Amino acid sequence: MAIPVLHILNSKGSAVITVRPDEPVTAIAHLLSRHGIGAVPVVVDGGHVAGLVTERSIVEALATRGPDIGGLRAADIMTRDVPTATRSEDIQSVARKMTHRHSRHIPIQDGAGQLVGLVSIGDIVKLRLEEAELLAREMQSYIMQDSHASVAPHPFAT
Repeated sequence: MAIPVLHILNSKGSAVITVRPDEPVTAIAHLLSRHGIGAVPVVVDGGHVAGLVTERSIVEALATRGPDIGGLRAADIMTRDVPTATRSEDIQSVARKMTHRHSRHIPIQDGAGQLVGLVSIGDIVKLRLEEAELLAREMQSYIMQDSHASVAPHPFAT
């Protein structure tokens, strides 16, 4: 069953913390820490995604420049060729994009290219776990129905 990205956005909300290209990297690090998030889209022109700054981006900047990253801005370290998705795309397709690009976050855009949400791999895992738990409950309920009570238990069942 194909589940659209909209399902995740409806449950988690579509509010996204964003930064501008000139935002200092140190301020972005504080923003990520304060909000307990792993990435922020870098937006220009009223909501168009120019890139993505992730925890990994900041660690790579520290590894290459040392602790002196105070002068760096979002534009200096952001991933520019960011995969995106739409609200109508199915979760499976989005997960494939993330896997293919080794990305843990994917901006969600509307038809005009405006940012309308951000989905993380954690959001997808949470949804899949909820699906599996629901399926398990449904199967258990089906098995426990009176019409199936005459089925003998498996010989190795304890």
